[in-house]
Amino acid sequence: ETFDFLGFTFYCGMDGKGGFFRCRVKTSKKKFRSKIRAMKEWIKANRTLPLKLIFKTINAKLRGHYQYYGVTDNTMEVKSYLHRTKWLLFKWLNRRSQQRSYTIDAFFNGVLRTFPLLEPTIKVSLFYR
Repeated sequence: ETFDFLGFTFYCGMDGKGGFFRCRVKTSKKKFRSKIRAMKEWIKANRTLPLKLIFKTINAKLRGHYQYYGVTDNTMEVKSYLHRTKWLLFKWLNRRSQQRSYTIDAFFNGVLRTFPLLEPTIKVSLFYR
């Protein structure tokens, strides 16, 4: 049985260490979709800004997302948010003019190395100290 509370879905699962039953947590699908949609709209509206400013703001948004959703058992959802954000950046930064600005290789090996995005971390352990 599952339920949603404060942007998380709580569900029943087993502890990986000893096979004990415990409650597990992941980002609510509804909240995940709305956060991706909000990120898309922000990138779309601000794609004409200088890259340095875009990436500085995106990193602040990612940091806030990681601090709220970076809890035990939610690693895959947080990594998925970063992955989706990278592809949204690639898509919308390529639409700054009529010509294609970046190839996939140039974007991921050039732009993202020059302006790195924050990597996700688990900030809060809900069950272990």
